This record gives sequence, C-alpha cells and structure tokens, in this order.
Amino acid sequence: MKTVLLDEIATVSAGQGAPQGDDSYSNEGTPFIKAGNLDDLIKTNDEYISCRFVGDEIAQKLKLKKWPSNTIVFAKSGMSAKKGRIYCLNNESYIVNHLAIISPNPALINPSFLKYYLYANPPTSLIKDDAYPSISLKDIKNIKLTLPSLEQQQNIIETLDQADSLRKKRKESISKLDDYLKSVFLEMFGDPVHNPRQWVKTPLANFGQMITGNTPPRINDENYSPKHIEWVKTNNIKNGELYITEATEFLSEKGLNSARYVMPGALLVACIAGSANSIGRVAMTDRKVSFNQQINAIQPGSNVSPMFLYWLMKLSRKYILSHATSGMKKILTKGAMQKITMIAPPVELQNEFSEIATKAENIKQEMLTQAHELDIQYQSLLQNAFNCS
Repeated sequence: MKTVLLDEIATVSAGQGAPQGDDSYSNEGTPFIKAGNLDDLIKTNDEYISCRFVGDEIAQKLKLKKWPSNTIVFAKSGMSAKKGRIYCLNNESYIVNHLAIISPNPALINPSFLKYYLYANPPTSLIKDDAYPSISLKDIKNIKLTLPSLEQQQNIIETLDQADSLRKKRKESISKLDDYLKSVFLEMFGDPVHNPRQWVKTPLANFGQMITGNTPPRINDENYSPKHIEWVKTNNIKNGELYITEATEFLSEKGLNSARYVMPGALLVACIAGSANSIGRVAMTDRKVSFNQQINAIQPGSNVSPMFLYWLMKLSRKYILSHATSGMKKILTKGAMQKITMIAPPVELQNEFSEIATKAENIKQEMLTQAHELDIQYQSLLQNAFNCS
C-alpha cells in the first residue's frame, strides 16, 4: 500500500455555469446536475429521474463538458457544502460549477472505493470558514489517502456494499410499514380532508384540551436543572417517528411550576418553525413532558383515540398547514388550530384502528432499533476499512 494525493489518481475539477431559462432545457438529452439535485439523486440513484435535461444543440452552444459514469460529485461552495452529500454518477451528465468533480482513474482506484473513502473522510472537513463555506479545488487535489491494491479495494467494497444493503433494506421495510398503516387508515376512514364517508366534522378544539407551551424565565437559573422534566422543542418532533425524542434541556421542579406540560398520549404539533415545511409535524408523548411556545399540544379527551388522532393529523398535514399565517414566517396559532375542522368517526372505530396501529408501531420500534444497530455496524466497518487501508 502507498500514500497518494487524490490529484495523482483522479481528475479533480469543477462544473460549469447552468443554462439559463426554461427554454434551455428539454424533455430529452443529457442530465444536468445542480447542487439542489443531490438529495434526490442520493435517494433515486438515477439522474434521469432527478435532473433536467440539456439537448445537444444547447450543450454545444454553451460548450458544456460531459462527465462519464462513476464520476463523483459533491457541493464545494455555499451552505450546500456543509451538508456532506456525495454522489457517484450512474450516467454521463453535465455538472454545475457549484459542484466539485472527481473522475477516478480506474486503473489505479475503484470509483466505489473512492466513494466510500469520502464517506469515511468527508470533504466538509476542508471547509475553513463555517460562515462562508467553501472547499478549494487545491485542497481537494491534496487529499491524501492510503491506496491498497485493486483486489484489496474490491474486497473492502464488497464488505461495505453488503453492510449498506442490509441497512437500506431495513429502512425500506420501515417505510413499507408506514405505507401499510396509511392504507389501513384510508380503508377504514377514507381521505380525512375530502371526507368521502361523510363523517361528522368538528373543530380540533373538541378533540381535547389544547395547550400552547412556554419558556420559564431564563433569568432565573433555578428554573432549569440537569434532570427533572424534559423541556421539549420542535426538533424533538421528528418526521416518521411516533414518539417525541428525548429533550436536551430539562426544567427543575420550580421551573415546572411556571411551565406547561402534558401527560402520556398527548399530541405535540410544531406550529412555529424556521420553514413552512416544518410546520405541522406531529408526534405523541409516551411520558409527561413540558414544551416551549413553538408547540401546540392536544391532550385528547375520552372520546378520542390518541393513535387515531396522530394518524389523522399526520395524513392531514397539508390541510393543517393551509391554516397557518401567510408571510415569510409561517405560524399556526392556537386560535387558528382550534378552529380546524377534522373528521370525528365513532370512538369504537378509532379504537379498532388504534389496536392495528399499535401492533404495527411495536414492530416498527423493533425495526428502528435494528436499523440503528445496522447503522452503527456500517459506520464501524467504514471507519475500520479506512483506518486500516
């Protein structure tokens, strides 16, 4: 094994300016990859699904360079550079100038080996100013890596591919379980917004007690303590997770006296957040917690199943968001939320759904634990592979 600079085993470059105007793109041609495409590309692994196309005529006019499959790209400037998204092309593509381009020499390094190396040693470490993130091509070219033989590289790739495949399959299974519960809900109740079953609709205020959280005065340090009761924020309400995650801040017994809290079975809804996409996220409580003013909570009444209400809110998120204030910062006030009308099927039917959902959620929690363990195993293999290689 020998230590080499990346520039010695790959072509390191940057892309080109993107074509301007809709008429520069077409329904066919070669994909043009922009920094904003990276999230979708990592999910779909297909440039023809996630990107717009540029035809030959426009490409020739703009002198665009076509990069081959197995070229690796990542953002080198702007806030996108901090996200650490790395993608390996499956099809030849044009690439925007905000992306760094690494085209490996296959006679010296397997592209998949280099991809995994960059996963283990993220280029984000090359950012020098967090306020104005950028990664210079010079620093990318000077990345040092220990290079095993192509045969050894292939062995490492096969091990990591297998570990990565296992964790992806587990996550796909979790997603399918969510799809199953969604289909059960729709089969039993129909679309909750369009209400084809003609269920009685009632304001959310009638589903239970609605409470807006607050912040005990920070000027008094005695309101906060390392451990007494969790003080939940919107980042503890995660998409796809039934229960709130553990808070990082806690209130003292004194702080709780001036705080607002809910008991297990309550629904916490993000009502003030940094972006409209964050409004309307919902999670249940499985313990007594306090929470801040960016959250509205519903403590369901005796005629409402908490699990039913969770899925009702989850599947009605766009409808709920439509009741938020307009403007730069979306806010869903307690008053507006209380007036939102939602379907209210008989509680017996809600409970029937809840039994099905609870069993499925128990399975999901086991699968989430397994997914977490597979993630740890994958990361361990990734680090060990490149610590040893």
